[in-house]
Amino acid sequence: MQGKTLVAAVALVAVAGLGLGMAILFAGGPPPAPPRPKLPVAPSLSSNDLRFSPTLYRGLVEQDAKAMGVAAPSAAELGAVFPYFDEHPPKPRLRVGSSLRTSHLRLSLVLRREEGAVEGQSFRADHLVLQIENRTKHFLAYRVSTRVVDATRCEAKGVIAHDAVALRPHETVARTECLFQKAASVDVLGVEVMEIPTLSYYYVSRLTPPLVLYDARTAAGHVVPKGEACPQTFSWRDVRDGAARGQVEWRDIIDFYARHSCDEYSFFPGYRARGEGAAPLPARPPETP
Repeated sequence: MQGKTLVAAVALVAVAGLGLGMAILFAGGPPPAPPRPKLPVAPSLSSNDLRFSPTLYRGLVEQDAKAMGVAAPSAAELGAVFPYFDEHPPKPRLRVGSSLRTSHLRLSLVLRREEGAVEGQSFRADHLVLQIENRTKHFLAYRVSTRVVDATRCEAKGVIAHDAVALRPHETVARTECLFQKAASVDVLGVEVMEIPTLSYYYVSRLTPPLVLYDARTAAGHVVPKGEACPQTFSWRDVRDGAARGQVEWRDIIDFYARHSCDEYSFFPGYRARGEGAAPLPARPPETP
């Protein structure tokens, strides 16, 4: 009997000890839940990642095409090499009434009475006017560089509204070269042409010509056919200085803006006119991470 009582007592003490231990261990409440496994954090996209995303770029192209009322060029069209031509004529001097032809353009020098201005006073006078005709079925970006005998006489010349950067198929524009001078002539220093898609015509026409290697004398009167002029988002000094060093050419700038909206993308000096096997669009500056 005493043995049974001892066993019961020992069992009672053991149970009491276990209960006391549990009470001490969990005196603050129930046991804590095991820690949750941490979920991987999705990488955040920077504004540059978004801006240079091919998906966003394509969306902008389609949006711009709709705004201009033209069909959106395919990715293949925008990624293709745009044909470029340096068409310096063999006999570059033009006199009033004469003309010359290149593979893409017809240039004619005529005499027209236009309105000029001196110190705020307007007057009408004879002007040397260069007519530029697109002889092809293509939309063209163009630059016709000229020289007159006495440029100081051109400061008071009038201007004629025209697109100084691009031409529609078979379009003819006119620009003033200078006030008429006796025995006057105009020397054609260079003719550059690039065949571009329809949307690209609207893209490049938004550029401000003197900032992208056009002569302010002949580009005066430039008008944007649709939309507004480009915001100033690139360094014209970099363009000018790069051109002086032979590192930036007209074709490079036009090729860039024929593929990119100037509202979202800015020309950078390292860009070169696109060749075969070039990187996907949009073009990304080397320093952009």
